[in-house]
Amino acid sequence: MSTAAVFEKTAVHDHPADAPLRKSAQARLDATFNLFPAGVTSLLDVGCGPGVLLHQAQQTLDIPQLFGTDLGWRGLQNARQPVLRSSIYQLPFADASVDLVTCCEVVEHLDPASVPAAIAELSRVAKKSVIVTVPHAEQLLQSSHRCPECSEVFHLHGHMQSLVAEDLVPLFPPEAKVTVEYVWKVRPWSMPLLKLRTFGLGVWKYSPTTVCPNCENQTFADNENGVRWKLVGALNHIRHPRRTKGNWMLIRADF
Repeated sequence: MSTAAVFEKTAVHDHPADAPLRKSAQARLDATFNLFPAGVTSLLDVGCGPGVLLHQAQQTLDIPQLFGTDLGWRGLQNARQPVLRSSIYQLPFADASVDLVTCCEVVEHLDPASVPAAIAELSRVAKKSVIVTVPHAEQLLQSSHRCPECSEVFHLHGHMQSLVAEDLVPLFPPEAKVTVEYVWKVRPWSMPLLKLRTFGLGVWKYSPTTVCPNCENQTFADNENGVRWKLVGALNHIRHPRRTKGNWMLIRADF
């Protein structure tokens, strides 16, 4: 199943646009707003889900026209601004028709081979700027689970790739001025410890909205309060005592 299909089967987007965010998610959104260029009169949020970015932009910024698109119906039902269902590869907007196009926490869900086409479509629609945010250099195993029914190992949120600036910056038009920022420091994982926790001890990351993309099983064990989870976490804390890695990467391309 694609990420969009998985999201349709779970409650990941079953929340109103004004629902409180985790502190880290709000910090990412605030940093995204800080990247907005001056003088924006129209905003399109691609992959908007229930419209959290659109709602907060309406509450805090003076942008007359706000639109959103997403491939999943489930999240769109909670949006309060004008939204429509569409693929990131075929946005129903004319060339250079929107001042600012945002695409937050979407690209990591795409097949790596299709990312250039997605970035090209975002750039096509944008008149002034594109802002893309993704997890930065994500250690995919950290947020993965093994299905107890079919043994499929998969990322809980459907992420298909780990991204750094060198993966995305060259995909924007050569004339674009590109800015890269990082937000929310986190502690990296020692890969041997991460493999020990998952493959060795069988303690995987848990999410209440998990569904196996292979067999569609939705029953998973939550071991995050167990001794083994805490022990390996403590060992990693010793190995990496400081929070040194930006958890999210924010890229702005100006045309």
